[in-house]
Amino acid sequence: MQAAYKTHIGCVRAFNEDTGAVVNLHNGYIVAIVADGMGGHQAGDVASLMAVDIVKMELQELPDRLTPDDAIDRLDRAILLANDAVYNYSKSHDDCHGMGTTVAACIVSKEWLVIGHIGDSRIYRVSNEEITQLTNDHSLVNELLRNGQITAEEAVNHPQKNILIRALGTDHNVEVELKAMEWEAGDQLLLCSDGLSNKVSADDMAYTMQNAATIEDAVDNLIEKALQAGGEDNITAIIVAGPDSPPPRGSEVTE
Repeated sequence: MQAAYKTHIGCVRAFNEDTGAVVNLHNGYIVAIVADGMGGHQAGDVASLMAVDIVKMELQELPDRLTPDDAIDRLDRAILLANDAVYNYSKSHDDCHGMGTTVAACIVSKEWLVIGHIGDSRIYRVSNEEITQLTNDHSLVNELLRNGQITAEEAVNHPQKNILIRALGTDHNVEVELKAMEWEAGDQLLLCSDGLSNKVSADDMAYTMQNAATIEDAVDNLIEKALQAGGEDNITAIIVAGPDSPPPRGSEVTE
């Protein structure tokens, strides 16, 4: 398995409040995390960085024979510890009052993957040339959409699109949405902040990932597409390529 990661400040923002990380563990697991901070100058930076650092620290030692159920418990605990840390920090630092962050994280083995998230940073899977969003946005607009109060077309440019109904660090108690699933040969994961998903369609993401020479090129190309579309927000993307992933269409294979 392999992974590639990149973050970009975008074309408008003065600070990058996104943070991401990829950790390749010695026993073959990959841990990937994206966090999109909020709360203004410094506060959003602090929240996302704290969240990523704590989740990384809590997951840096995983047993060789980890089961998906155990992985869910460990990921849940790591994200909740990050929530406590960010929440307590905001309460004790006036300049960071009200800060918070999204988080989208996964633990990937050769046979399965476990994902956990809070907020509207997303995780997609590309499998058999189809892209599927694995996460459910914890946003006001998504709730309106799910309840049939607005249409999908209205959701795209809704004025309250960035309002979250669940975030890490804004409340003492928060629920992490978690799931485990099989990890098929040839699958790829994309973790991203909304700076990418608001600017590049899911189908365009899949096409870009499948037609780059390497996953590093795919990450670069995805961020470039978001920048070309305006790049008003910070942009972060991580691609994890599963076991036995075929070479992208844009690459050459020699025997």
